[in-house]
Amino acid sequence: MNTFLIDYRDIQALKKGFSKLFNDYTHEGELHEKLTEKFFHLDYRKKADYYKHLNTLLSRQFKRSELIELLVRQNRQFGTAETHVASIDRLHSPRCLLVVTGQQPGLFTGPLYSIYKALTAVIVAERQKEMFPEYDFIPLFWIEGEDHDFSESARTSLFEAGELKQATLDPWRRLPGQMLSRSPMGPGITEIVSTFSALLQESEHKQKIIAVLHEFYTPESTLELAFGRTMAFLFKNYPLVFLSATDPGFKKLAKDVIHRELATCPSTSHAVIEQSSLLESMGYQAQAKPRAVNLFYLNHHDQRMKIEQSSTDSFTIVPEKHRYSRHQMLEICGDHPEQFSPNVILRPVVQDYVLPVFAYIAGPAEISYFAQYRKVYEHFGLSMPFIIPRGSFTLIEPAVSRIINKVMQKTGRPNLSRKQIYHMAFHNLHVLQKNAISGAENHDFDTLLDRTEMQLRAELESLAPSLVKLDPNLEQVLAGSVRQVEKVLEGIRRKTHRASRRKHDELVVQLEKAATGLFPEDIPQERVVNVFYYLNKYGWKILDDFAMMLRAHATESHIIMEL
Repeated sequence: MNTFLIDYRDIQALKKGFSKLFNDYTHEGELHEKLTEKFFHLDYRKKADYYKHLNTLLSRQFKRSELIELLVRQNRQFGTAETHVASIDRLHSPRCLLVVTGQQPGLFTGPLYSIYKALTAVIVAERQKEMFPEYDFIPLFWIEGEDHDFSESARTSLFEAGELKQATLDPWRRLPGQMLSRSPMGPGITEIVSTFSALLQESEHKQKIIAVLHEFYTPESTLELAFGRTMAFLFKNYPLVFLSATDPGFKKLAKDVIHRELATCPSTSHAVIEQSSLLESMGYQAQAKPRAVNLFYLNHHDQRMKIEQSSTDSFTIVPEKHRYSRHQMLEICGDHPEQFSPNVILRPVVQDYVLPVFAYIAGPAEISYFAQYRKVYEHFGLSMPFIIPRGSFTLIEPAVSRIINKVMQKTGRPNLSRKQIYHMAFHNLHVLQKNAISGAENHDFDTLLDRTEMQLRAELESLAPSLVKLDPNLEQVLAGSVRQVEKVLEGIRRKTHRASRRKHDELVVQLEKAATGLFPEDIPQERVVNVFYYLNKYGWKILDDFAMMLRAHATESHIIMEL
């Protein structure tokens, strides 16, 4: 299995690629140091910061018993392997810390990046245990079931006959803004499982995959529960545990953060705006847009309602128009913290207040978000954990690899290494395609035929003086022969052009298939394609292959992996 590393800064062939901030953060040097100094509390490249953070976490008090009880209960519901459930008990010790990652639920686990995030958390936890054997590190996947973007979570994609196909679940008896953790999938999920299964090619693994999906994706289940059960099944051989933050018990543990946000708003927003202005002054783009109150209110239908601060000491629930004083909102928080849900800005703070988080495994967009949050953490009296980039892959199937071989020939540069070809493809795929097509057209055939025709005519015409002396009538015979040669060569020319066009058209189709395989919809493969497509074709062992690559390589580079 061949693998190649590509610097994120060299990936420019994508419509939605990697931001400048992410590129600088993952690249060692002055720009990385400036970013971490101004926007993060810790630098995951500096060993001294590891000891600093360990001491910080040891000095903090966490409600570990309540957390353990909650995690054990939830993981049994998700079907997490009992050995992994038993490991949760280690959290009783202040020397047991968490390596956290997370994602909103996705249909059949959604895009590949959820798998890569989970595996990266596992591998980072292994590395920390090797560095600090006197500590324990448990990888934990935060399932963001309070997300209400159903349309994003309820679709997934896979390849079928070289084309990208989608499976999409329509909402069933679902109210606008209703949390994913509270929305049953309904009877339509049975048909979607069948549709998705039909798109999978026949293989020795297909029936097992179909059985798993039918078991977990049922009409009465929610996307959150089905996602958690599927992930727990896939990671039964890895010590990963899961957390749903929608649990009322978890909200009770997070009550102090919710209370402080309500009591001090809009201070959090001011902190984000200040940090965002500094980011923009350095040439980076601020992604997160703060609100005066960075919480949602959950009504009795489990819909997330915006909380507007209508005056210094009053709030309005939108769109229901219910008005509360600040004192009333604080009372509701004290009695029923489960009625509040943090938005994208407050969620990491809630996470790091409740959990003893050593490191968070973040995707490219998340790292950009975190760069805006340093002063928010300080407002809540907290220190940010290590923010470590997740593993990132492009998987090269054999059919695409064969096309790459043809491209190497058609570009007239067969001596290029495969890494150089991939570098060209990721840097500017269109130039590589143009060069290959230009090579396939091969205009040298016309030059070769013109030269041959000239040579033959010259040779035949050189016979004329001798033939005319022998018999003047032979001059007409010779002229006829020249015309015959011209006709033969013209026939060869026409057939050559037809063959060239066929090869050109075939190569165009093949290049389009390769482009779809590498960059479906012109965005990274890992943000689109579902893991079951690869599990079906290449077997369950592919997860172990991903883990092996993550153990072998740091996550500061993009991994190209030939299957």
